[in-house]
Amino acid sequence: MALANLIFTALHDIQATRFAQLASSAIIIFDHLITLDEEVELIWKSSWSMGKALFVINRYYTLLSVIVNNYALFSPTLTDAFCLRFFHWQGWTGLLACMIAEVILQMRLYALYFLNKKVLALMVATFIISSASSAAIMGTVLRGITATAHPLPGTTFCVPFGVPSYFFAFWVPIIVFESLLCGLALFRGFQTFRASGSAFQSGRHLVAILIRDSVLYFLVMFATYFTNMLVWVSASPNLLEIPIAFSVALSCCLGNRMILNVREVHREMEDSRRTEDSIKHQARQTRSSFFGPSEPLSTIEMGQLRSMRAEQSYSQFVVL
Repeated sequence: MALANLIFTALHDIQATRFAQLASSAIIIFDHLITLDEEVELIWKSSWSMGKALFVINRYYTLLSVIVNNYALFSPTLTDAFCLRFFHWQGWTGLLACMIAEVILQMRLYALYFLNKKVLALMVATFIISSASSAAIMGTVLRGITATAHPLPGTTFCVPFGVPSYFFAFWVPIIVFESLLCGLALFRGFQTFRASGSAFQSGRHLVAILIRDSVLYFLVMFATYFTNMLVWVSASPNLLEIPIAFSVALSCCLGNRMILNVREVHREMEDSRRTEDSIKHQARQTRSSFFGPSEPLSTIEMGQLRSMRAEQSYSQFVVL
């Protein structure tokens, strides 16, 4: 009876892991499909930049992980050596996905703080400490585990052994760093919307998008990482793969959406600016035809022109 219960529990864990992997894969693929038109317009038709490179890596490395993970979970011909390599791949992929999304978020916050070097130094220093700490824990754990490909009717399933009880600590540095980034975004949002005026009046929607996406990313990813930590504290080793799949899927989708949202707003601002410039040019031509050569720009008009140029430079940096 005890053996039957053990087998039933193991099969239940395997089924739950497979369903979770399919669900996380469906999230990634669905997000790819519904944003494909935006990707073509906003990414592939633009020149290469750091933001474009991060988007491509984040999007297509994660898509590759979907293929590898589903092969490892549903292939009937796995070996012990493959299972061990798969657990190494999955562990480092989870960390890499978190790091890429955090780099994207740092770029946005750096823009929100108008290229403040002190804020950049704070973020980079804590990012290095956080990533190094999580990488050290992951590397230590992966060096000590073993893996076995258990045969089941019609398939095999990879099971890890030797996972230490402190493995949950992998998520602690990530959660702390994400909390810092959220605090910076909230503080900048409070500063922005408390101000009575702004040099970038027409660009305030862009700032709002940056703040909104940063806070939304934190809320979703904090819940995801905290759930990961709780599962790793209390669940059996057979269930450790479930939360990793969702952390990779959500960090990928939210990171890509941050880039696409900002680029979409930037494009709308550029279209609006071109339309406004065209109308002003036609008005000047009409005035010149009636009243002769136009007068030199006034002090107010020069101030507006400088503000427009500053706003354009700011928005161009944001969409790196």
